This record gives sequence, C-alpha cells and structure tokens, in this order.
Amino acid sequence: MSEADDNRLIDAILASGVKIPPMPTVLLDVLSLAGDDDAGPREYAQAIGHDPAMTGAIFRVVGSPVMGLRVKVDSLEKAITVLGLSTTVAVVRSEAMRGALHDPALEAVMHTLWQRMTAVADLVLAAVRTARLRGVREDIAYQAGIFHDCGVAVLCRRDPAYALAFKDPAGWPDLAALDAAHHANHAVVGLMVARNWQLPQEVAETIRQHHAPRPESLAEPVRNLSALVQFACHLLAARTGADDREWREVWRPYAEAMFGRASMELPELESELLGRVG
Repeated sequence: MSEADDNRLIDAILASGVKIPPMPTVLLDVLSLAGDDDAGPREYAQAIGHDPAMTGAIFRVVGSPVMGLRVKVDSLEKAITVLGLSTTVAVVRSEAMRGALHDPALEAVMHTLWQRMTAVADLVLAAVRTARLRGVREDIAYQAGIFHDCGVAVLCRRDPAYALAFKDPAGWPDLAALDAAHHANHAVVGLMVARNWQLPQEVAETIRQHHAPRPESLAEPVRNLSALVQFACHLLAARTGADDREWREVWRPYAEAMFGRASMELPELESELLGRVG
C-alpha cells in the first residue's frame, strides 16, 4: 500500500475512536537529554532513577539471559553505560509506552502482549550483538522488536472482543485473521503510534511492513529490521511449537542473506540463542 493509502487508513482509525496516549514526562526528559551532547550516563541515571519502572526495565535488559553479558552491574549508571545511551533511550521509550497503555481491566492480556514483545526485543538485540551485524544500530533494532506489535495493544484497549483472542491458552493468535475478523490493521495502528511517539523512521516503517508479503520491495534497512523481528518470532515459535509459516514461506531467505553477510550461518545463530532462552 502507498503512503497515501496508509494516511487514509489512519484517518479512518482515528475517526473510529482509537486514541494514542501522550508521552509521559520522564520520557520527554530523557529525549531532551538525548539532544544534549554533554549529557552522559550520570545525567541519564538522574533522570531515570526516580522512576522504579524505568529503572527496573534498564536492569532487566542488562541482566537478560539472552544478552549473555558477563559483567556485574551494580548501579543504574553502570547499567546505562553497558547498554549505551541510545539503547537506554529505546528501553525508556518502551517502558513509557507500556505504562501509558496499561489498563487494569486488561491486566492479563497486556501482560501477555508485553511479555512477547519484550522477548522479541531481547532476541533481536542479542542477534545483532551475537552476529555482529554491521549497519544495524542496536537501539533501532531493539525498538523495532519492542514496538513491532504495539498496534495490537492499542486495538485491545479499543475493542474488548479483539482482546479476547489473547486469552486463548492455545497461544499467540493469527494476527492477519484477527485483523480481518475485526476490520482492523494492527500494523497501520502501530504506524500511527510510531508517528505520535516520534519513533525513528526506520522503526516506524518496520512496524508497518514486518508482515510484508514481498520483502524484496522494501528498502534494505527496513527489510533487515523486519527480518530480525521475524527471526525472533521464529525462535519463540520454535520454543513453543507455534505456527511458523510466515517465517518459512516469506522471511527465512532474507534472514539467511543478512546473517550470511555477517559471516554467521543461521542454524548456528539459532542454536546459540535458543540455548539462552531455554
């Protein structure tokens, strides 16, 4: 679909009553620091440290088993140093959105959604680091992973019937079928979120295109980010036995080409990362 088509869809979504929450103050403060060349881990720690959820998110990412880090992190400033400032901003942005979309009436559903998106983001970041992918920024990759299905969370808040699909113990639903049944498009809603929350352009386009049926038509940065997201989803499917057709039928060759350029074979990377997630 063209940008004009997407814009028309977004207008229709907004007219239907879908609302995107505003960015919270702590995120605005951190984004302000990101524009200050003199700000470092100490300043970031001061801005983030008064927010327990943000602090916890930073430590969680640093300590995630899939990251495989071998350094002891005993302070927020050190955790930010290990992650890097750009990735720290990405983590804060994701935790801010998680808080902004919180809905007590959908506690279990939102937990399921964020648990999955967090797992995807962790695996994407671990894949970039393990394969030493050149030309892929860690913070951009992390945001592509953590926000790839953010439109799902918005739609769950808008439509309780849509949210019911995520209470099924059988596992992650077929999102294309779910969207069709509810006359929705989670990728377009995600694009709307990305624009409102000022996500990087490559991330916004990846959110919109990570289910593209013909990846060869995408710009290479977006194709690579989408392949990373789909690779992470494939790893989760391999662990749980979930449906993996999209990976097999569409995305696998593009991931093989991407990791091959980094001189790492896909089965080797799969084995290493699956060993970390158990």
